[in-house]
Amino acid sequence: MKLNLKEYFKISAIYTIIGAFPSLLQILVQPIIEGKDKLGPIDFSHLAISEAIASFAFIFTLFSMGNAIARFYYDFQDKPRGYKYLVASIFNSILFRGVLLLIIAFTFHEKIGNFFTQPELQDFTSYGYASIIIGLNRAIVTTATALYRNEKKIKLFVFINLLLTVLRTGLQIAAVFLYEMSFLGYIYGTVIGSSFTSIVILIIAYRKTGFKHNFKLMKEVNKFAFPLFQYGLLVWGLTFADRYFLEQMPEQLGIYNAAVNFAIGIQIILQGLQGAVQPELFSFMKAGIKEYSKEIKTISNLFMVQSQVVIILSIIPIIIFFLIFYETDLKLASELIAIIFIKQIFITQYNIFSAPIYYLKKSKIFLYINIVILIINLILNFLLIPIFKIYGAIIASITSSFLQTMIMYYYQEKHAPIKWNTKKLLIFPLTITIVTIILQLFQVQFSLNPLIAAIIINIIFISGLLILYKKEINNLWYKYIKKI
Repeated sequence: MKLNLKEYFKISAIYTIIGAFPSLLQILVQPIIEGKDKLGPIDFSHLAISEAIASFAFIFTLFSMGNAIARFYYDFQDKPRGYKYLVASIFNSILFRGVLLLIIAFTFHEKIGNFFTQPELQDFTSYGYASIIIGLNRAIVTTATALYRNEKKIKLFVFINLLLTVLRTGLQIAAVFLYEMSFLGYIYGTVIGSSFTSIVILIIAYRKTGFKHNFKLMKEVNKFAFPLFQYGLLVWGLTFADRYFLEQMPEQLGIYNAAVNFAIGIQIILQGLQGAVQPELFSFMKAGIKEYSKEIKTISNLFMVQSQVVIILSIIPIIIFFLIFYETDLKLASELIAIIFIKQIFITQYNIFSAPIYYLKKSKIFLYINIVILIINLILNFLLIPIFKIYGAIIASITSSFLQTMIMYYYQEKHAPIKWNTKKLLIFPLTITIVTIILQLFQVQFSLNPLIAAIIINIIFISGLLILYKKEINNLWYKYIKKI
């Protein structure tokens, strides 16, 4: 068994570009619907809360079935009958949880609305049910694309993502301009477009598997998924905490959420990279973590450097994008891009260190880690947001992500020790993060143009990358010269 780098880069590029396309187009929609006579910071604060509800619905209905189907696929890869029961049962369970959540929301809609201070958000029925359906659709798409990645059905993966992109984006813009110029128009357009895509996925799935269900199999799947589901809820709590504390400051929340949306776009790109990495990693882990540690380390190093390149090199273009295309105070989000983006480095490290834990099915570890992290995050948000506002939320988020990554690294080394290249995976990424934080402090203290800080970050990053990967770059250069 050997790592095919050419094939890896090919699959990585396809999954990254196509997987990220729907979310990236969502970002490009923002300046179209934003403006003085369009949506402003307060409208974007409403979108932030509705997205938080959609995210909760996504986690609840998904129940970590994306991770489960990716892992259990390898148990049923050569068992057609078991495969059909696995896929059909997982989609059945997602739909059941979606209906259950809608019933709960209908029963307690007034209490949910009273949880917020803004009148538009207190009227939960106007946006809440639609947000839940958006989350349900997202769970169906996530599970399907996770399956297609592991099956290496690239054409189907591309088709679903392009279908989602065209329908959802087109209907969002149409609904805002033709139905209602508010966050409600955006939500209704989203729910119609994503629902159509989900229906197509379910038709494809059930035509192949039939409408089956295996309770015994799902008991085993749910046992694996339950700690990851709990972990997902805790992660949602981490992301919802800052939005809830900022909800009483609508303009601050709108600006913060505009920047975070772009960071989520970058995270989607990284998920595309991870989509290419995960099947390769699991294949080598199935053959033996100890025996194939070299290949596992090589893939992880590639994932780390690819992620950093995407994160760092995206900062300048997105700052410019904000400065040119945004008309309202959402322009101020440009000052937050570098410091918010840099958190994604910790997420990449976390994904690398958690991969062996996923494969070994020690999913309870995720729960234990994130209970601690959630408590820390809530305390930091509670203490810092009233004082530092947006920057309080950012400090809490970065601190929590760093601790989360370091604790996962400890557990990974305990259960599946691998001699990582610490310079490439730990020291260099941490150095870039520290440099970014220092430059952000200077930017705030001396009112520096965010582009200046971003340029400095890029120079330091590229220089460090050339030094750290000098050997690999030289080898690639010699191979290129030989071909010429």
